[in-house]
Amino acid sequence: MLRDLLSSRWFQGSLVFFLIVIGGGLLYGWYTLRVTERDMERHDRFLQRIQKQSETRPAEAVNVLTENEAPGRVSTPAENTNTPMSDENEALPNETETLDFADAFLPDNMVSEQEAPNEEVPASPFGFGVYPEIPPGFPKNLMPSWTWSDERKQNMVGQLEDFELMDRVLIKLWNQGDRSFIGVKRQDQSGKVYPIYRNVMYVENWIARRNGKVRLPASFFGQSDEDINVIDIMRYERIPAGITFLDAHTDGYDPYHFLSLQ
Repeated sequence: MLRDLLSSRWFQGSLVFFLIVIGGGLLYGWYTLRVTERDMERHDRFLQRIQKQSETRPAEAVNVLTENEAPGRVSTPAENTNTPMSDENEALPNETETLDFADAFLPDNMVSEQEAPNEEVPASPFGFGVYPEIPPGFPKNLMPSWTWSDERKQNMVGQLEDFELMDRVLIKLWNQGDRSFIGVKRQDQSGKVYPIYRNVMYVENWIARRNGKVRLPASFFGQSDEDINVIDIMRYERIPAGITFLDAHTDGYDPYHFLSLQ
């Protein structure tokens, strides 16, 4: 009967399966023990290294600024030696946890550069963008409209857009080296801006005389040191000496084109 049992294929298969299971279990237990011992050794070395760093380097200030960091960024230790390490998890605190730890020590008024609110920059209420910087030496009597008092602005409340365009043109001309103007005017019909120079007139209408050989200014604006009488110009058919007459249709500046505005 025992011989029959030992010769049975079912019994032999069961015995082989049992031996495989027992052998596999022993191998797995041995492997787990070796891995655990190796992890414990690595964990001990890790704690010893952290302890040695803490002894050789004093606790760092939380709000230290380094050369490569933007103001407001903090330098914190990568590991916290006061926090117990779990035997089951050797992962270091992630970046979010480190930042939260550092924020606990920051003053309330200390914010990072990315979180700091942008300073409000004065800009045009008419959509012309940020006001240009007033250049050094710019004439005091031609200070731009955005520097006026509230009372003066209130008195000019329908004309402030025109004044701003004229002021922007003058500032750009000044920065380009043209600093001889003494005033400015914007023509209603064309919308052009005309810097006013001493003894310079912008002619709006011309009259031809002597079969078109002579062209005389009939209406103009600008500045002259002497009175100019249009009647005398037509009577004597001559242009006063010392006065420069420019064509208002070809001279002057289109403020939107000159300032690259929409």
